[in-house]
Amino acid sequence: MAKIKKIIAYEILDSNGFPALFGKLICDNGIEVKASVSNITFPLSFSSYHLKDNDQKRFLGKGLLKAVNYINNLIAPKIYGVELKKHEAIERWLIKADGTKNKQILGANTTLLISYLLAKAAAKSLSLPLYVYLNYFYTQITSEKIDIKKIPTPVFNLISGGRHSENAIDFQEFEIIPSSRFSFSQSIQMGVEFFHTLKKIIISKGAIPSLGMEGGFTPLLSSNIDALELLKETASQKNITLGLDIFFGIDISASYFYKNNHFIIKDKQKSQTKEEFFNFLKIITKNYPILLLEDPSSFDDFDYWKYLYSNLSQEIYLVADELIAGNKERLIQVINKKAASAVVVKPSEIGTLVETMEFIALAKKNNLTPIISHLSSETNETITADLAVAVQAELVKFGAPSRGERVVKYNRLWEIEREINKEI
Repeated sequence: MAKIKKIIAYEILDSNGFPALFGKLICDNGIEVKASVSNITFPLSFSSYHLKDNDQKRFLGKGLLKAVNYINNLIAPKIYGVELKKHEAIERWLIKADGTKNKQILGANTTLLISYLLAKAAAKSLSLPLYVYLNYFYTQITSEKIDIKKIPTPVFNLISGGRHSENAIDFQEFEIIPSSRFSFSQSIQMGVEFFHTLKKIIISKGAIPSLGMEGGFTPLLSSNIDALELLKETASQKNITLGLDIFFGIDISASYFYKNNHFIIKDKQKSQTKEEFFNFLKIITKNYPILLLEDPSSFDDFDYWKYLYSNLSQEIYLVADELIAGNKERLIQVINKKAASAVVVKPSEIGTLVETMEFIALAKKNNLTPIISHLSSETNETITADLAVAVQAELVKFGAPSRGERVVKYNRLWEIEREINKEI
């Protein structure tokens, strides 16, 4: 197998206009690959650390020259001449070299860029599609063999609120989820048509169809229910049967509006106790075809998460994102406490593909559904699409079917579907 000849990293800009890590790997046989790593916009104390310069004179402290220097001058020279078949060994070496639980020394952005480059180079060296190589790599890491049979169902973020917008509604994402009985090409068509129909409805109501961080619309609304009603009206115009053809999802991101043991939302005049907020969620799930509820509690209240899991319908995905944030120890807590039924997986919050695959395997082994996701700050990197297919994830969250850094990931899934179906 080919050997590593050269690795060089430098800065590019992410979707929020701040530096992200980008790199090239060149092999001794001339193979060259490129990769980039998305940034964590809202880091939590227990998520993996992204190495930044913190130099306020450059990119407002968000520059990445330290990470670039670590790769170009410390890490890369040590693996020149190493065969790509040592992919796992190199990642294990990086994990050991950092030596901390959340990449405090090297930075998860630093280690993940190397990880991505190794995977792409190994796949190309073996003349394999990246998702096929990652499927093989997953088996190598976890001893679980998975047959590639389908493309994950997309979760489209169509209306954005909370920290993702300026529209004053509290919940972070209002999503549509096509039925899993549809092919990916059918799902992407439904998502795109729904998106543009929703835009026309927003304009017809005199609102501005501006876009949020992940491509969803951010019309000025007075309540969270208003957003669900907009989705319902759009489905009606499209003659879509809710609860059969399309379902709704909500990324509540409750930590954003949870204060002093109460939930403060626009739908209610007074702040809500935990019991009152649960009753509000029950009303929503009764009146709308909700398939997915993400982060409906703060990230530090495991007991309320457990209560929600025990009392909400088992037909609804109770999704933990901020509760875990890629932290394996917190994933184990969720498993032990039976606090969720699904978990968001973001490699940028973990730091290597080896650890990401171990994280996914642990979730699956304990009946937690992994949902492969983008981040709010993204690049045009598409490896998460290949990863989702490789591990046969049920769902993917890549944002709205708009904005190039989101669309490129959907286009990659569409390309993989054609390959699997032997259409190209």
